Amino acid sequence: MTDDPNRPKTTDEAGELPAPDERGAPPTPESQAAAAPKAPSGSSDTGTTTPAATSETSVAAPGGEEKTETAEEKKARLVAEAKARAAAAKEAAAAKAAGGGAAAAGAPSAGAAAGAPKPPVKKKDEGPKPEDASENALVKRLRASLPDAVLEATTFLGQLSMRVATASVVEVCRTLRGDAETPFDYLCDVTCVHLPERTEAPFDVVYNLYSIRGNARVRLKAAADESTGVESVTVVWPAANWMEREVYDLFGVTFRNHPDLRRLLLPSDWEGHPLRKEYPLHFVENNWTTKHLPEFTDVQREQLEQRRAYGLEFLSVPEERQIRDIFRAGREVMPLDRK
Repeated sequence: MTDDPNRPKTTDEAGELPAPDERGAPPTPESQAAAAPKAPSGSSDTGTTTPAATSETSVAAPGGEEKTETAEEKKARLVAEAKARAAAAKEAAAAKAAGGGAAAAGAPSAGAAAGAPKPPVKKKDEGPKPEDASENALVKRLRASLPDAVLEATTFLGQLSMRVATASVVEVCRTLRGDAETPFDYLCDVTCVHLPERTEAPFDVVYNLYSIRGNARVRLKAAADESTGVESVTVVWPAANWMEREVYDLFGVTFRNHPDLRRLLLPSDWEGHPLRKEYPLHFVENNWTTKHLPEFTDVQREQLEQRRAYGLEFLSVPEERQIRDIFRAGREVMPLDRK
C-alpha cells in the first residue's frame, strides 16, 4: 500500500501505538494520549451523549446536513415561526369569512385550523305567540249576535280566548250556551287573575267553558275592580255558585245578584284576601287571631313552630282550638321522652 500523506487514516491506524524507538524505550502516557482518537464534543467514552458545555445547538439543514446555531439564532427562528403561524391563522379566518380560500374548501393548514374562530352559538327559536282569531267562526257568530261584546279574540296553542265587555258577561255566556253548532253547556271553572299595575281594573275574571256535544273549549276574560265587580252567571250555570264564592273569598271580587255571596274557605270575619299579590306569605297577626286565638307564651309559640315544621300541626279551626285548650289546661303539647 502506498503511503500517501493526504490519505485519511482509519480507526485502526489512528489507534495504534507508536512503535518504540531504536533504543527500545516503551511508549509514554503522553504519546498514547496524543495517538488516541479524540471524542466529539458532547459525547463520553462510555457511549452516552452528554450536553456540550457551549451555547451552540445543532439543527437539521434542508439538505440533510446538521448545522449549529447560537441561542440568539434559535430565538430569532422561533419568533419567525410564531409570526408565520399567526399570519396563516389570520389568512384562514379571512378566507372563511369571505367564503373562499383553503378554509372554505375544507383543507385548512394546521396553523389555520388552530387559529380559526369558533362558529357562533345558534339562538333558540322563539316560543309560540298569541295569534289574532277575528276570523274564527264562533267569534263571528258571537259578534253578529252581540256586536259590542267581544273586545279581543286570540288563539294560543289552539286555545280560543275572548276578552268581553264587563257589562255583557251574562249575555255572552247565555249566547254561548245556546249556540246551535257548539253549545257550551258545561262551566269548567271560574277563576281570577290579580294585576296590581292595572289600577283602573286590577282583576281579570276568567271563565273556562266546554261544549260536550261539539268537543270544543273557549276561555272568556272580563276586567273588574273590587267595588263594582261583575254580574253573577249563576242564572246561566247554577254550578257557578261556589266558584264565584271562592273568587270572592280569595280575591275580593264581588259578584252582583249572587244568591249567597259569602266566604267559602276562610272564616267570615277574616281580614284580607290571600291570593292577592300584596298579601304577605308569612304568618300575620290580625284582629281575627287576636279575637279567636289566646295569647301565646314564648315557649308555647316555639313548641307550635316545631310541630308545624315537622308537619304535626293541622291548619283547620277545630284542631287549632284543641291545641289552645291544651295550653290553657297547662299540659305539655310535646311531652318529653325521658321519664
